[in-house]
Amino acid sequence: MGPGRPGAARSTPCGWRVSPLYPDFLIIGAQKAGTTWLQRNLQTHPEVWMPPEKELHYFDEKARLEGGLLQRLRGDGPADRRWRRQAKSRFKQSPGKIDPQDLLWDLKYFFGRPDDAWYASLFEREGQGHGRDHPDYSILDQESVAHAHRLMPHAKIVFMMRSPLERPWSAMDMGLRIKGRSWESLKEEKVYKRFDRGRTRLMTNYLRTLQNWGAYYPEDRIFVGFLEDIHFFPEELLHRLHDFLGVDSAAEHRVMKRKIHSGFQDTMPAKFAAYLAGSYHENLKRLSARFGGYASFWLYCAERLIEDPPTEDRLAYPLYESYLWESWDGAKDLSPQSGPLSSVRAASS
Repeated sequence: MGPGRPGAARSTPCGWRVSPLYPDFLIIGAQKAGTTWLQRNLQTHPEVWMPPEKELHYFDEKARLEGGLLQRLRGDGPADRRWRRQAKSRFKQSPGKIDPQDLLWDLKYFFGRPDDAWYASLFEREGQGHGRDHPDYSILDQESVAHAHRLMPHAKIVFMMRSPLERPWSAMDMGLRIKGRSWESLKEEKVYKRFDRGRTRLMTNYLRTLQNWGAYYPEDRIFVGFLEDIHFFPEELLHRLHDFLGVDSAAEHRVMKRKIHSGFQDTMPAKFAAYLAGSYHENLKRLSARFGGYASFWLYCAERLIEDPPTEDRLAYPLYESYLWESWDGAKDLSPQSGPLSSVRAASS
């Protein structure tokens, strides 16, 4: 596929209306809200293709990089260190396991100079819808979203949400465990500081994400998903997403239902849940008013934890597996909620 005009639409055999260069859809986050599960399930669909490397970090990082390969090899910035980690992981694979097309992609990705043309070249593949997943795109400012929109005006946006009482804890817990540590190694005040730092707050500010992306993409091109639907209605969630993306919902492919990051804790300290309840209470009121459904459960959890703190040290986690779910009135009317932002908002009004 040769270079084309950004935003010029074409049709593919599976009915996509796409740019000749850039992804047809972006999974923008949120972190620890089921995006890896979603990506791996989409990868099994015959009409969807995603690049071999999950974290491209283009709009949030590489688009602003200066310097070439020497900088990547010697630099000490986050982007440089990530490049080296990714390269080491990719090239340590056994040669017999490397697909020739993937090898060509790796050479392009790791040794090309990041710019819009480089980014476009990572999606040069005919006959399939292209996607990309990166939770950091949920915290892009409007200028960076405008950059994405200039390149991909017809793209569809997928955004997964998770209770603000869970997402910061899940991210911190996994980050510490990857480093061989646990929250018990931190003083309690340190944990609260991690919850309150700017990046964590941005990652959990879902209304800001929807405002920034919604400034450029209409509601019918933004799909909002909920982690609870991955647990309760995984197949229905995928069917709704397939319909949104315009791929065949009846196509044969394997649906992965198990958790991706298994083996982590199935409880969380009640004191941390109570702290997050107070910290996000006002934000949860706005989420509940806008979305209802699962977001109303998040608000219910926060208010119960504030008004009647649990006597036990730990809570079942995720919170839909706790006593809070059992006592929430909305649980009896449970139905899938994920879908295009326009339909999700209509359902809650």
